[in-house]
Formats: sequence, structure tokens, C-alpha cells
Amino acid sequence: MHVNYDGNRPIYQQIIEQVEYWIASNHWQQNEKVPSVRKLAENLEVNPTTIQRAYSLLEQEEILVSQRGIGKFVTDKTEKISDLRLRLIETHLTAFITQLRKLELTQNEREHIIEKIVRSANE
Repeated sequence: MHVNYDGNRPIYQQIIEQVEYWIASNHWQQNEKVPSVRKLAENLEVNPTTIQRAYSLLEQEEILVSQRGIGKFVTDKTEKISDLRLRLIETHLTAFITQLRKLELTQNEREHIIEKIVRSANE
């Protein structure tokens, strides 16, 4: 995990996005304990308050759950993880389609590119 200190997006938002990606990609699995606030803050060289803010927002979304005195864990709710995966896929596809439109390609050209990508992904 890493953060861009010079970026336009707040660090806590970058952390949220990366934690979500790690969960969606099964790097962190259901019921798995996530790094403590202090440990992740040390690893990323950020203020622990920043990590706590990111973790708190993920808890509000029920992506992470706290177990008092033990730590924070990835949710065991399969539907939450499925929704997270779908949201991430939609975000990436929307950005991709936006870029295709900016290239001023015809509808036929865009469809051809998408078909080509899908074919190569299935190989």
C-alpha cells in the first residue's frame, strides 16, 4: 500500500480506495484482521489520525468491523464485498468509457475496441 503525498486526493481517501481494492481482490479476505492503525500509519508514514479516519469510514460502510480489544477485521458479509467489487468495476468502466468518448471515436469503433478487450481477457 502506498499514498501520493503530492496528489489532489486526500490521503485518507487514497487509503480507503486501497483498502477497498485489497478486499475486493481478496488480498485481505473475509474475517481477516487488518493492520492496526498504528502499524499502518508507521508503514505509510502518515498520522495515525488519518488511518483512523479511513478505517472509521470503512466501518460506517460495514466493510470493516471492530472487535473490542482485538482489532479491526474485514466484514464477513459476502453481499458487502460483492457490492464493493461491483462498485469498483463500475468506476473503472465508467472512466474507460469516458476516455473512449474523449478520443471522439465512433460508436462502432468504441464497440470494436471493447469487443477486442473482452476477447483477449477471455483467452
